[in-house]
Amino acid sequence: MKILMMGDSTMKRNNYYSYPQFGWGQGLELFVKDDILIYNYAENGRSTKSFIDEGRFDKLLSNLEKGDFVICSFGHNDEKIQDPKRYTEPYGGYISNLDYFAKEVEKRGGHIVYATSITRHKFENGKCVNSHGEYPSAMIDYCKKTNHTCIDLNKLSIDYYTKLGEEKTKKYHMIFEANRYSNYINGSDDHSHLMIEGAQLMAYLFVNAISKTNDPINECFIDLSLTNQIDFEALKD
Repeated sequence: MKILMMGDSTMKRNNYYSYPQFGWGQGLELFVKDDILIYNYAENGRSTKSFIDEGRFDKLLSNLEKGDFVICSFGHNDEKIQDPKRYTEPYGGYISNLDYFAKEVEKRGGHIVYATSITRHKFENGKCVNSHGEYPSAMIDYCKKTNHTCIDLNKLSIDYYTKLGEEKTKKYHMIFEANRYSNYINGSDDHSHLMIEGAQLMAYLFVNAISKTNDPINECFIDLSLTNQIDFEALKD
């Protein structure tokens, strides 16, 4: 049994060349049981449209087996209206593509769940605000209509950021001074992409929320209510 992830750069598995950027798909690895494998097909800059058109969804399907789970999260790039290769209308092509994903996954015996786009680090008057237009609500409405599980990561992350505040939540994103990391000698002021703490937070928000549902993907994740699973004595020198 495995989890296959499909989405954009906020979910993507990063490597040494883009360090310290992390996607929340990497963070999810902290929350799966030992026998669960994660295959992360998320890629920078992709929308539902370009993910299909470039054959990336076909590649995911080729590795999908009966009983596997798929986590789907798009929206950041579907909203790029200036780019016809990526843009979809929220209550048009976007929903059609979400439905296409579900039908193809289920045709092969897989189980798909959805997650709205994580928030950007964008604040107005002391509150984190939605920067994804109608895409989160479109995904939620589609899932309600079709009885698919949808975790509203957009709202969950907005609420968490608003509670913690603008300054304290900067640490979750690629916001840092020059010469701190060799890959970014000029520093970074990127309020969209995550660092490791942000990736772990978004993964936690997802797992915590889905644990409150009866979705079968729950069998893949550790029980967050258990706090005695580590033998700290054995870790001492």
